[in-house]
Amino acid sequence: MSVALSVIILSGCGNDNEEKASSYSVSAIVYHTLSDKEKAELVNGKPDGGGIVERKVVTKKIAHLTDESYDGKEVYAITFHTKNSEILGDITVFFDGETQQVIGRGYRE
Repeated sequence: MSVALSVIILSGCGNDNEEKASSYSVSAIVYHTLSDKEKAELVNGKPDGGGIVERKVVTKKIAHLTDESYDGKEVYAITFHTKNSEILGDITVFFDGETQQVIGRGYRE
């Protein structure tokens, strides 16, 4: 959490900088929630995260939710490209920016 705050503070002012810092922070926070096995699958296994951060509506149809109250709500979706993407697909983690909690994982084949 302190890493996330430091990045935001050091990024300076301006929407572009804030958006980039926010995406970097969310990706880095979520990266640290991945298991060692998941980290080993990543194309970019750097601790800065390397995930693509988007805002998406999450549903039970696309993710295993740890809290079903998020079904149909917009949250962060962080996608990490994997070496096995053709077989299993990429790793997608759904994250609530307000509570700073992982609330689900995208289904993989």
